[in-house]
Amino acid sequence: MFVPRSCDRISPMAGDDSIRPTESEPIALFRSSRPLNIRLISVGAGWIFILESVLAAYRLGWFSTGWAHAAGFLVGVHFTPWIWCGYLLVLMGVLGLLSGTAWIRTFRYRVLALWLWSVPAWCYFDWLNFRFMRNAATGLHAWEYQGLPAGALDRCIGYFLAFAAIAPALLLTAEIWRHSAVGRVKSGRVRITRALEILSLLVGICFFAAPFVLHDPVANVMIWVSLIFMLDPVNTWCGRPSLIADWRAGRWGRTLCLMLGGLSCGLLWEFWNYWALAKWTYHLPFLGYWSRYHYFAMPLPGLAGYLGFGPEIWVMWQFSLLLFGSLVEGEQVRCATDREWRDFACL
Repeated sequence: MFVPRSCDRISPMAGDDSIRPTESEPIALFRSSRPLNIRLISVGAGWIFILESVLAAYRLGWFSTGWAHAAGFLVGVHFTPWIWCGYLLVLMGVLGLLSGTAWIRTFRYRVLALWLWSVPAWCYFDWLNFRFMRNAATGLHAWEYQGLPAGALDRCIGYFLAFAAIAPALLLTAEIWRHSAVGRVKSGRVRITRALEILSLLVGICFFAAPFVLHDPVANVMIWVSLIFMLDPVNTWCGRPSLIADWRAGRWGRTLCLMLGGLSCGLLWEFWNYWALAKWTYHLPFLGYWSRYHYFAMPLPGLAGYLGFGPEIWVMWQFSLLLFGSLVEGEQVRCATDREWRDFACL
């Protein structure tokens, strides 16, 4: 398993000159970082347990009066943004244990940038939905929010925390999958010509245009993969990590991990969303017969969208790093292990 260290460690700040590690440094580093990682997991898991317990008690009617009822209602309304903060802490602690490092310290600026970037990234999908994917017969969009806080400030803070957790949750979950056997799946090299790359770009443009042309929730099928087709060839041409480059080299692990990261988070999103008071609901009449079968609120076929959502977020993130990549860790390729991290990491 690859763990970045010194010349083979990604410095916390670009241009930082690290001392070459001694033979015992990996063991010492693991021992010194273990308490921090355990604390992250404990705090995150404890926070999740408290929120779930309070919401369950409220839903069961145990908090029916007084301050307990008010606390239960407060948790129910803010359940989604609050619980995903706990999940992110757990992810960072687990990644630290798996890598044997203080992972959150090594990649703190990269995670912070991803956390902030996630807000406009999700706003793009919300913009498509609420502006262009409205069913003419019902007047409903592909997804709708309900039960939101009444206060504008309260609502904006909730939006920010919930949206900011989306991309980090997807990519950090995928990074955990990368430490399993899935992350090592390989095959022979695949020949992908420039013509196929151009074709992918054109297909992506067509999918990208679907919401603007169709003005219907059916465009929901295409928005979760459109930017993969459209931006991944651009990432390849610009020398960024890309799925096309992985496939050419016969590396399938990162693609599979991103898909599993998307699906894992999707299952959690739908489970936690179902019990929250402020939630989203789906209106996908184009699914017809299949819309009657659900995983909580999500029609079962809709779960397939999460398989594309994980890779799409990663492709969008890699494209965005063309603009501000120099500000975060992991972008300088100074030796072979730096290149290895770029070739395999899901972050």
